[in-house]
Formats: sequence, structure tokens, C-alpha cells
Amino acid sequence: MIKYWKRTSFKLLFMLSLLSSGLNSCKKDTVETLSPLQNLGTAKYYDSEIFAESDLKIYGTWKLFAVSGGFLGNGHHLNFEYLETKKYGIYGFVNHDTLIEYGKISPALKTTHDLRLKIDFEKDEKSNSFFLDPEKYVEFTGNDTLNLNSPCCDRYNYHFKRVQ
Repeated sequence: MIKYWKRTSFKLLFMLSLLSSGLNSCKKDTVETLSPLQNLGTAKYYDSEIFAESDLKIYGTWKLFAVSGGFLGNGHHLNFEYLETKKYGIYGFVNHDTLIEYGKISPALKTTHDLRLKIDFEKDEKSNSFFLDPEKYVEFTGNDTLNLNSPCCDRYNYHFKRVQ
């Protein structure tokens, strides 16, 4: 009986240690907030929240995974890695851990004919210029996918997965 318990407890201890080491070794796909964007206070552009409750999930870090649209509909290569957004309406485009553009998000007024969230990315006067097609419709697919779609023809749509 004692041999059975020793053998069973050894197996249990081995399985627990294997499970514990497996859980601790998982790599998370996260990106740290870049200090230039982190240093911008939430009230830099707006004094209070600019989005409706249903649109607050725009805030976070989003990894670009595809670009579609354009003249031929093929999109183009991924020319940046992340879109980072934070309260109140602050955005930054990040490539290779470098903030390449930042500024404010300006939501357009919704009309009775179009209830979609439409935004403009307006670069800060101290920021470099990078994103040349700043007018986008915001579309969420679940909690982890963000699509920024162009309102008209032959322009590009950007597709992101949530990182944070």
C-alpha cells in the first residue's frame, strides 16, 4: 500500500510541476506603451471622453495584420506594426518600437442616414506625418478585431487584432 501511494504521489507531483512550468513559459504577444505616447496626458486634446460607451473598445494596442482595398483591391505591404489608442482620443502609429505619428482622433457626427462611427486621425503639430488617409469608419468584429475602412473608392482599409 505504501509503494502505491509513493508511486501515485510521485506521478501527481511530476504532472503538477510539468503543468506549472508549461504555464509559466507561455510567451504573451504584448507590446509596451511607448514612452512618447505614454507621456501625453489624457486631456492633451479633449477634456473628457469623446466616444460613446459602445465605442470605448477602440482604446488599446492593435497589431496590424492586413491592408486591403486600393485601386486594384490588393491592399499594400504592412507599413507599420501597431496602432495604439488611449483616452481621450489619442492615437499613435508604431513601427519597430518607434512612434512614427501621433495626434488626436476626431469623431465625426453621426447622421440619421449613417450611424457608423467615423473618425479622422489628426496628427499633432509636433509629430511627423505618416498616415496619409486619415478618414476612416470604425468597425469592430468581436472584442479582438478592429477594421478601419475607407468611406470611398480606391482607398485602403486597415485590419487589426487586439494586443492589449
